Amino acid sequence: VSKILGSARRGLSSVSASPVASIPAERWGVVRALLRDDHAALDPQLPKLVHMLDERGAGECWHKHGTFKEHLVDTHNVLRLWGQPTFLCRLGLFHSAYSNSYVNLAIFDASADRQLVAGAIGAEAEALTHKLCVVPRHTMVWDTLAEEGKIPAEGMTVAHIKTGEEVHLSAAELRHLLVFTMVDIA
Repeated sequence: VSKILGSARRGLSSVSASPVASIPAERWGVVRALLRDDHAALDPQLPKLVHMLDERGAGECWHKHGTFKEHLVDTHNVLRLWGQPTFLCRLGLFHSAYSNSYVNLAIFDASADRQLVAGAIGAEAEALTHKLCVVPRHTMVWDTLAEEGKIPAEGMTVAHIKTGEEVHLSAAELRHLLVFTMVDIA
């Protein structure tokens, strides 16, 4: 037993004393803002955006392991920590705002509120958020992209989950949605 313990102790000495030593210097501002719950340091618009979610009752709906609002903010924060662009982080914050193929927690009406949401999170983030809410995400991600093991250069066309109309996602949009999906299911 002492031989095994001695071997384990020697192995530990080669482990970095600080697991945060591997965090790149440019990510420290994000880490600090997350630890301090400083939304404005993550994105100057984030306090206003979180307030919008509050006004729509996102904190009153249960989702996964907490409230819908907590899930949306956490999704935003992980995307920010991963160094994703602002529009993708904002997509993470509003990703199920119009409901989607997994959950029916629409806090915004896609037929009436798209301009309001676009004005808040930006046109690019809103457009991709809307697409995310109307495509069969499970089929796209698991049954097609994961099965094929690649993103088609021409993108992908799928049926709208409610109308059946064709919805095209470019290869770039698919890459963004895959990154987002990794965070969403984590």
